[in-house]
Amino acid sequence: MLKKLFILGCNTNQVKYIKLINRNEWKIIGVDLNENAPGKIFCDKFYNVGYDNLSALIEIGKKEKFNKIDHVFTAASQFAHKGAAHFAEYFGIQYPSEKTIDLCLNKSLYYKFFQEKNIPIPKTLYIKNEKELRLKLADLKTGEFYLKSDFSKNPNYVYKFNSSNIPWDDFFWGKDRYLREYYILQEEIRGTSLRINIYGNSFNVFNFLTGEKTNLHNSLINSFKIIQTLKDFMSMLGIHKWLVKFDIILHEDGYVVLDIGLDPPSRMIKLAEENKINFHKYYTDQYLIDKISYPKFLN
Repeated sequence: MLKKLFILGCNTNQVKYIKLINRNEWKIIGVDLNENAPGKIFCDKFYNVGYDNLSALIEIGKKEKFNKIDHVFTAASQFAHKGAAHFAEYFGIQYPSEKTIDLCLNKSLYYKFFQEKNIPIPKTLYIKNEKELRLKLADLKTGEFYLKSDFSKNPNYVYKFNSSNIPWDDFFWGKDRYLREYYILQEEIRGTSLRINIYGNSFNVFNFLTGEKTNLHNSLINSFKIIQTLKDFMSMLGIHKWLVKFDIILHEDGYVVLDIGLDPPSRMIKLAEENKINFHKYYTDQYLIDKISYPKFLN
């Protein structure tokens, strides 16, 4: 009897992953809010449900008789991992905990966690409303600042501004998917902006601004033991088997961590496509059978 695979997200970006899944090993149950999602035809069963509709996901799991030998997969937005983790916990399927996913999605949580574990971050203030922001900025020295909502996904509610020219009318203060409780206020850190992807014992580094893969900073990265620190963080949260991306600012005296990403890494995908490497195959191998074998060129 085939094991069941619950796939959250069946739109265009996910099709390449779904098509690679071995139909002799898995019965694929897919969900997507788009009733005509292009990945629908590659599923054995499809449900027109959004991956953030947690109760509906559980009902589907009950109907399809999911249990602990089955699996969950998503290559959609990192918000899809919330639904996947919720589903997996309910049915006893191996997956990072929902608490872990909540932490990785919420900047106000993971910055506090970084501080607890002595992982460097910029000076960080948590802002609940415009009045608090005005008071905090009045107390700070002049300079460049970033204001990011707790669940922001660039460019949603990520503002950069100078203390002499604050765009008060641009700031959003309602509540929605990207702003739940806090804005995070940070002074700009001078240095080199890098994206680091970590997978198994390997990693790669991209210049964040140009998107180009680079090894220019590896000696400095090694001297500060950045990769080991981030790998230890991944192990603490149980995401050490995943491909996780981190945004950092690196300078001669140290570094700070700015962000975590759980969705498939766009820069790595682009590099693979430029070199006619099927990234999607290696990614599904990593997440479905714990096989990490990306070509050395990507390292």
